[in-house]
Amino acid sequence: IDLRTNELVIKIDRVQQKVMSHTGTEVFYDKLILATGSAPFVPNIPGVDKKGVFVYRTLEDLEAITAQGKKVKSAAVMGGGLLGLEAAKAVMDMGLKTHVVEFSSRLMPRQLDEAGAAMLKSKLEALNISIHLNKCTKQINGNGKLTSLSFTDGSELAVDMLIISAGIRPRDELARGCGLKIATNGGVEVNGFLQTNDENIYAIGEVAAYQNMIYGLLAPGYVMATQVVNHITGIPVKPFDGYDMSTKLKLIGTEVGSFGVPFGEEETTRPIIFEDTNKGIYKRINISSDGKCLLGGILVGD
Repeated sequence: IDLRTNELVIKIDRVQQKVMSHTGTEVFYDKLILATGSAPFVPNIPGVDKKGVFVYRTLEDLEAITAQGKKVKSAAVMGGGLLGLEAAKAVMDMGLKTHVVEFSSRLMPRQLDEAGAAMLKSKLEALNISIHLNKCTKQINGNGKLTSLSFTDGSELAVDMLIISAGIRPRDELARGCGLKIATNGGVEVNGFLQTNDENIYAIGEVAAYQNMIYGLLAPGYVMATQVVNHITGIPVKPFDGYDMSTKLKLIGTEVGSFGVPFGEEETTRPIIFEDTNKGIYKRINISSDGKCLLGGILVGD
């Protein structure tokens, strides 16, 4: 997209099966693969354009954050998920007073249950990282330059720098522009062979939505790419059926793991839980009701 005009600089003509650039170049295709990736999701908060507010997606982003970190004393990370906590570690390593601001009632809400997240929170607080839960940012304050965050509960946090880690947004503008089907939460809807509703156009990586799920990791993108190549070249393949999103985080000596079905919400699931608050260890495994199958689990501290 041309950021000045907000118009597509590349367009797809599905009837003639060609891709056209704004400079007049035309490339015809038999099969087309969309791998346009994603962009950082930036909440529409007043003041988000102030100096001192960053996303991190490119090397240039990281260089700008590093340069700013040398001029300030404190920083907040908006987002207490996997990437947000890794960003918080980087901020702490820069010698800054570190805050994590999370909208949910717990850290890593997609991977950890309440008890596991509470254990992780206490470990991070022991490292002098301040955790702010149930916080919805209402406004970013400052006269051109960030000075504080205001929350909807009336509280305020004074901070010199903000790094936004609020997830990703699929770059599906090109697909929308040529009328491909878009999933409910964004991304190009694909089937088990990663085909869109146009059988000659595939989508892979962070722009592809399989069963309304965006896989925001590198490894699933490799699997999708292999799947598409095999399908196009006629190599028999089983349909793509999702990807194991098991997660491991090692944050300053604190290890966190989440795999399979971490929460065990199904009635047929039975949890087995071990908790040692003295050593900071929390272990939960979810097994089937007959006790024969391991379905998933959560591990914190070991």
